[in-house]
Amino acid sequence: MNIILRKISFALIALFPMGAIASDSNFNDVLATVMSNNLTVKSIVATDVASIAELKAENTLDAPEMSYEHKWGNEGLVREFSISQSFDWPGVYAARRSAIKKSETAMQYLREASQVEIRQEVREALIDMINVRRHIATARQIRDGLVVIVDYLKQSVEQGNDTRLDYNKAVLEHLAFVRELNMLESDSAVIASSLQALNGGLDVTSLIDRLGVEYPDVELESLRPNRSAIREKAPEIAAAQANKAVQEALVKVEKRSMIPGFSVGYVHENEPGNKLNGFSVSMTLPFFTQKSKVKAASLRLTSLQLEEEMTLVKIASELQGEFETALKCKNLIDEYEGVVSDDSNFTLLRKAYDAGQINFLTYMTEINYFLAARRDFLEAQYRYNLSLARLQRYE
Repeated sequence: MNIILRKISFALIALFPMGAIASDSNFNDVLATVMSNNLTVKSIVATDVASIAELKAENTLDAPEMSYEHKWGNEGLVREFSISQSFDWPGVYAARRSAIKKSETAMQYLREASQVEIRQEVREALIDMINVRRHIATARQIRDGLVVIVDYLKQSVEQGNDTRLDYNKAVLEHLAFVRELNMLESDSAVIASSLQALNGGLDVTSLIDRLGVEYPDVELESLRPNRSAIREKAPEIAAAQANKAVQEALVKVEKRSMIPGFSVGYVHENEPGNKLNGFSVSMTLPFFTQKSKVKAASLRLTSLQLEEEMTLVKIASELQGEFETALKCKNLIDEYEGVVSDDSNFTLLRKAYDAGQINFLTYMTEINYFLAARRDFLEAQYRYNLSLARLQRYE
């Protein structure tokens, strides 16, 4: 049994690559593939195109108006036909065209901001998948190692070399890892379903295989938040600036809309013994109704002028929080590496068991203690890489 336990101990020691993350394991390629298949991204583009088409349609002349009157009396029939066209002050159309052009720019940045959100969701889902696969690999190997112990103890009990109690303890340890493995595999299936939805409903099995179990290689210091860089890179900031420009154009539209509009038409009247032709002109006086619209548009502009700075403060605060979290996790990882990656703990336990200083229960209890530390280490790595993923929001 001691020989088998030595093998198990060495197997447990070999389970965990404790060093720093070495490569990206096709992480960026998988990320790009999922983004190219994402249906939400495609939907946003189509929606924006439709919205711009609607805005352009609104900036056209109203449909011509036609009317016909048929009157009769003692003098005979009177027929009147007219056709007219209404239009705003010409400067209003130019102001609207400017607003529409700026709206296209704003929508482009908003579309990019939405893509950033989706890319972030995909990136975090991939980090989740790497994390759960690392835990699954650990649980599987421990389970397989315990199977060897259970089989040996069963034979040993039958031969009268060990007690039934030791065998039962080994079986319970094995069942505990089987249960843990089942839960981890269930978590993996949930994450895979989420990734499939993000991948446009396409199967992600091959993508997950390409992803591997290594986190992407990222240098934390290169991701330190910088307000100037955020202002330059963040599409949310650009969208806020563009929205402000759009609102400035809309204020101009509302002001120009206070200028009277016109309606010009042709009139034909047919009376008994006489036919009349002429034209009609009417004027719209929007002074009173338009004044409140101008005020509302101006107040909206004031609000948008503050939105840019508010957006910058919010993003910078969130990223700074993630950076500090990553820094704490990195320090924790560094502290763990000096102890958890050291094989001496398992070596000392093996020697103590070989010398009869501890029994099987104590041996497994201590093994589990150090395995728990390894799990904590894996969790710290996960939290660290999750924060790195969030700090790469605009990379």
